[in-house]
Amino acid sequence: MTAPDPGIAAFLALPAVAGREETFGPGPWDAETARRIAAGLRAGPAPERSQVPVHEIRDLEVDGVPVRLYRPSAGPGLPLVVYFHGGGWVFGDLETHDHPCRVMANEAGAVVVSVDYGLAPEHAFPRPVEECAAVTRALVKQAEAFGVDPGRVVLSGGSSGGNLAAAVALREPDLHAAGLLMVYPPLDGTTSLPSYDENAHGYNLSAAEMRYYWSAYAAEADRTDPLLSPLHAPDLSGLPPTLVMTAEFDVLRDDGEEFGRRLAAAGVPVDVRRYAGQIHGFLGLRALSPAADHALFEIGRWLRDRFA
Repeated sequence: MTAPDPGIAAFLALPAVAGREETFGPGPWDAETARRIAAGLRAGPAPERSQVPVHEIRDLEVDGVPVRLYRPSAGPGLPLVVYFHGGGWVFGDLETHDHPCRVMANEAGAVVVSVDYGLAPEHAFPRPVEECAAVTRALVKQAEAFGVDPGRVVLSGGSSGGNLAAAVALREPDLHAAGLLMVYPPLDGTTSLPSYDENAHGYNLSAAEMRYYWSAYAAEADRTDPLLSPLHAPDLSGLPPTLVMTAEFDVLRDDGEEFGRRLAAAGVPVDVRRYAGQIHGFLGLRALSPAADHALFEIGRWLRDRFA
């Protein structure tokens, strides 16, 4: 192991960050506690609005679900990236992940559609998967109206959104997606891989916090259901070429990397990139480390290769 990036280390030393784990406690979480924690997370400060210009940004509904569409140019038949935001399935929205969507649209030359799916614990599994799948199907079905190419679709997401991207890819093989993109995804609801112990404390996303998210999202579901925990899918051979990004100091590091190993064993082209010295959520910490912008550039380059 290396040490955390200097900017990240300074962030981790902040009292509010160092004490974050106390918010969640050891669990288990009854319904009232789960809702109280969720409300506190959603009441956090709004992110600074991105200054990255995009040709067109439009809020609309697709199949009854709010989405935000980012179009990098006026041309028809552009590739499509369907993006599912992070936030442990419990918080996050179109605003919290506005910046990476702008950058992806410009870097990839693709229409990006960010999906504002229902949040747990009010909307637990499988509803978010169903909403994300329904939006994706509708975008492909109405491709001409949205100005996108139904033959060039990538499913993508960060953190819990990466879980949803994998779940949609497993649930909807007839989409014939061109790619699957996941950044530090949670893929195993049993929370039993070694990085949960190695990075349990001191790296912003604690093991206790991540287990709270799983509890809120999974509710009473079987934690090995492949649409809840894609790492438990018996067969990954039908998935599209995949990019998995992980962070060294992240409880979810091994989820993504083990998924990558299973994809490779199934014959699926896969690229797993671990960011040394980084923590979960580093893409949102671009003021602290150049790794965030580098990762977004790498994502853009991978998307361009998939759409070529």
